[in-house]
Amino acid sequence: MNEKSVFKTFAAFLLVLGIIATQASAAVITVGSTGGENYTSIQEAINNAQNGDTILVNPGVYKENVKVSKEVSIISNSASENQINRTYVLGAFSNEDVFSVNSSNVTISGFHISGGPSSGDLHEVGIYLEGVNNCSLVNNALVLNDVGIVLNDSQRNYIKDNLVSIGYSGIILIDSEENELSDNWLATNSEGILLNNSVNNSIFNNTASGNEIGIYLGMSGRNIINSNFISKNDYGIIGKVAEYNTMFNNSLYQNGLGIYLNESSNNTIYQNEFSNFFDVLDEGTNIWNSSSSGNMWSNYTGEDANGDGIGDTPFVINETTGSTDYMPLVNEISSDNNSGT
Repeated sequence: MNEKSVFKTFAAFLLVLGIIATQASAAVITVGSTGGENYTSIQEAINNAQNGDTILVNPGVYKENVKVSKEVSIISNSASENQINRTYVLGAFSNEDVFSVNSSNVTISGFHISGGPSSGDLHEVGIYLEGVNNCSLVNNALVLNDVGIVLNDSQRNYIKDNLVSIGYSGIILIDSEENELSDNWLATNSEGILLNNSVNNSIFNNTASGNEIGIYLGMSGRNIINSNFISKNDYGIIGKVAEYNTMFNNSLYQNGLGIYLNESSNNTIYQNEFSNFFDVLDEGTNIWNSSSSGNMWSNYTGEDANGDGIGDTPFVINETTGSTDYMPLVNEISSDNNSGT
């Protein structure tokens, strides 16, 4: 074996040793508010953790603002839906975020998080992610925060199965891309989901109900919005200077206005179900059908003479801009639409 081969073999051996050592060093750290565990506060556990550790938090009330700067998993050890057996994290300072995360590869799961709305300008966020990737926020309840969840300059994160309610905004993405928002419930906020200058995100299987705006796209493009249940909001979806987004298979029911597109063009909207006070206002030039189907409109009056499920006459959305659904559906869409109520 020549010298170069020996060096490569030795380097590979060291790499394997490093991986094994990292896996072996990962620990489970326990937190309990009444003592008997490793630590009594989440922050103290993080301060003493190593990258890759899991912090298991027992049910109780933790009044603290938690700063996460290590690659750790912070998991509630609550297996019951009983209110007494839940894990609450309440912000100690109303002008600070309850969880502030500036490390990648962080998981926060199973907590009830509240900071209490601040007076004046918005200050406090339930979970704030900045400049991170590959974080998972799963199965948390965020109630009475100025903003539930914020992703700022963050990529490839997963926001799933969270309840976000009674705040100014539910989930906000700022300058963020390639994130997945799925199976979240956004209720009684000013905006359920808000994207600002964010691209290539996937928003699917969420329920937005009872907000002023269900989903807001501001200067955001190439996002996919599909299979969401959007109901009883003042506005279901708003696009403001939004382009090349795709919206399909969404159910928009009982909103004041289903979709409003302002200064927004080149978006593609198809296979959605509309039944709202006003279904749509399109002030741009957008595409309202795919090559095979359009949308289901509550006020479409055309016929389907050949019974193929496509209306015989187009559904005109805006005569001035030419926005038209050329393949309006006359039968209920047979799909896996989110059936939230």
